[in-house]
Amino acid sequence: MKTPLPVAACGRLRRPVAACGRLRRPVAACGRLRRPVAGFTLVELMVAMTIGLVLALVISLSMLQMGRQSRVVSANSSAQVNAQLALSLIDLSARAAGAGLFNSGKPICRSFNAWHAGSVKSDGAPLMPARIVDGGAAGASDRLVFSSFDAVGPLSGLPVLTAMANPADGIVVPDAGALAASDLAIVGVPDGTVPCTLFQLSAAPSAGAGAAACGSNASQCQTLAHASGGDFNAPGGTFTTEPRYGFEAVAPVVGPAVVMRVGSAFRQPGYRVLCNTLVSYNAFVDSPSCSAAPLGFGGGANALASDVVLMHAQYGISAATDNIVTDWVDAKTVAGVNWAAPAAGDIARIKAVRVVLVTRSKEPASDLVTAASCTNGGGVVNTGPCSFDDAQAPAIDLSGVAVPAGRSWRNYRYRVHQAVIPLRNVIWGH
Repeated sequence: MKTPLPVAACGRLRRPVAACGRLRRPVAACGRLRRPVAGFTLVELMVAMTIGLVLALVISLSMLQMGRQSRVVSANSSAQVNAQLALSLIDLSARAAGAGLFNSGKPICRSFNAWHAGSVKSDGAPLMPARIVDGGAAGASDRLVFSSFDAVGPLSGLPVLTAMANPADGIVVPDAGALAASDLAIVGVPDGTVPCTLFQLSAAPSAGAGAAACGSNASQCQTLAHASGGDFNAPGGTFTTEPRYGFEAVAPVVGPAVVMRVGSAFRQPGYRVLCNTLVSYNAFVDSPSCSAAPLGFGGGANALASDVVLMHAQYGISAATDNIVTDWVDAKTVAGVNWAAPAAGDIARIKAVRVVLVTRSKEPASDLVTAASCTNGGGVVNTGPCSFDDAQAPAIDLSGVAVPAGRSWRNYRYRVHQAVIPLRNVIWGH
């Protein structure tokens, strides 16, 4: 049996006794089997951190871009939906246009006198179911104004039974009109050239009986008083032309005149583009306005859709003997007819309107994303997108649309919304 060596006897290996036995050595302590401990150098750590920061930055930028793109897409989608809703409101106004403005299939007048709250609202201005005010150029928006009455019940006219001695006299009509004090009415000569007059009953109708009271044209009648004052009855001498109405035309009296019930209020729904926004307003009393910075509206304007840069409208006209639309015209002189202020016979030829709304994207792109021009199937050249595909289609010019500094109108994407709206009350003549 061998005697174990002392510690010092381990010689050059200088290992602890417990580690010198051949079979009982820790691996890390056995000389040539020893390995260095694995790890990262400072350079490797710096490289790894740099790569990680770059990846984090790329991911963050991607997320921001995706969020921005999502907001832009959402805003553009909202703008398109608003434009479609606005077009549907125009459609509703157009379909109601003309209610109460016709008697026996004829327009009660082509122009009218109106006074409201101490000021003149119309001095012989056109009174049409649907009126287009031309913007004057392909790059300027048109305006739309619709007129109709909201009286409940039959909308047929009451004939004027006696001649008015002066414009302020009471108006004698048959005793069947269901009119009351403070009601609004309008008196005019269907198919005539003199203006109608909008008035308010200043008292309850007074009954009359007998041929003398009713102008020998009825046995029962009533007189509609419209003394000057209040919101709608103007003082004498206010208007350029102040007709005297009667049962027949015997100068200076005009006739045969009729009275149409208006209802409790007279509104003219209007639509126009202000500060790249489509707004609605009451064209009878409002004067809409806007300020671009910050964006705000006044004068009775109600914003309907943002990012609307252009609106054009045209009349659909027929021949005098039918209701079929044969042509589309702007509200200006075309083929010798002044469609800005048409005669009564020409007003009756307007059977429809068509409307074009041009909307644009919320934000500009970095490059030019819209073509410089578009020529439609009818040969109309547009500086911008095309609308209806015929030779009468309104021309579109977006070159003058306001854009941020350093950007062109072509940096935006555009969409065209269009609608054809029949004027049913004109077609039915009521």
